[in-house]
Amino acid sequence: SALLWGLGCLIGVLAVTLPHGRSVQTDGWAGVATFAGAVSLWSLWKGASLPDWGNYVLSVLALGAVDLALFFAHRSPVALAVGGLFVLPTIFTASFYPRRAFVCYLLAQAASSAGLLFTSGVPGAPAGWALVVGTTSIVGVVVHLLQEALQKAAVTDPLTGLANRRALEPMLTRELARCLRLGHPLCLAVMDLDHFKEVNDAFGHQYGDEVLVKTARAWSDELRTGDVLARAGGDEFVLLLPSTTPAQAVSVLERLERATSQGFSAGLATACAGCAVEDLMRDADGACYEAKQRGRGEIVVATVEAA
Repeated sequence: SALLWGLGCLIGVLAVTLPHGRSVQTDGWAGVATFAGAVSLWSLWKGASLPDWGNYVLSVLALGAVDLALFFAHRSPVALAVGGLFVLPTIFTASFYPRRAFVCYLLAQAASSAGLLFTSGVPGAPAGWALVVGTTSIVGVVVHLLQEALQKAAVTDPLTGLANRRALEPMLTRELARCLRLGHPLCLAVMDLDHFKEVNDAFGHQYGDEVLVKTARAWSDELRTGDVLARAGGDEFVLLLPSTTPAQAVSVLERLERATSQGFSAGLATACAGCAVEDLMRDADGACYEAKQRGRGEIVVATVEAA
């Protein structure tokens, strides 16, 4: 936000300083540039602590600032160039807005710019509007799609397509709070594939990767929609089972054992009143370690004591 507002201020200063013709209201441009500079400094100071609704306010202000700059360029051919400033708030909204809000912003931008350019008195304004709106929208859509792809890549294991540990932690926090609030049970299992290092050493890492992919796919087919299977790294998987008792969770793990020829050791932790995400993960990890110490192919159930 600070960077984009700062760039808008810099462009405004250049536009005022450089030759721009007689029809432009220079004082208005200077006021808009000053406002952009002030918002840039404020965003740099307070932007990190701004709530989500504050970003929507900033976008409305940015749209209004560009509209004002366009209004102050009425009857001047430079008005068509001023429309290019719409790319700045478009980049911001494309990067940080959900898809529906981003589309609403694009529609608002197209409507406001149409009202100003069509009444600007500049020859060719309708065609200029189409070019401005088309270009900024294309830039916004590309940025938005790239941002969505990056967000997905950040929380997805590239080999198996499962959620990774980074994605699992907020899911676990959310489900733990929900289940405790509703009084529902919740179980968390940590699973390590048995003798996976020997598989890699004997057949190579490519074959090992195929084993991971086939195992993840076979397990996913056995789970409910609300269950979350994640790959924590290497041959370790984590399974989140909301609204599931320990006995039901053991049955699920036994079903996963039958779904593939690849054996695994599992540690199962159960949530209880007062427990935290760290408690569940620690107890499940400890139970999984105990399962491996028993000779592998075991399911060990641990409990989390109430805080």
